[in-house]
Amino acid sequence: MAYTKAQTYQFTKKLYQLLKTQPDTVILKKLWGNCCGLYHPDTDTIDIDFRRGIIPTLVHEALHKFHPNWSETKVWEHESKIMNSLTPRQVKNIIRMLAAYL
Repeated sequence: MAYTKAQTYQFTKKLYQLLKTQPDTVILKKLWGNCCGLYHPDTDTIDIDFRRGIIPTLVHEALHKFHPNWSETKVWEHESKIMNSLTPRQVKNIIRMLAAYL
């Protein structure tokens, strides 16, 4: 099941705002083992292993940031729905924003 167009828009709007206003939040680095990404609530930062799927990992970790009380299962479920709902244009915009602010 996918997000509606309005739900996807609301998420991407929030993600764009995060990337634009807090560019130091996302850090690309090598992580250990099978870890693709981490959200650190204490420092409010997101680490993403650049050797893995950057967009799905960013979506996943942003969900942790936006919804700190959600379980890992709920985050996985919503990540999947969002990834299945993103348009190519939205993905291009996310990539552009990452490139501009990282």
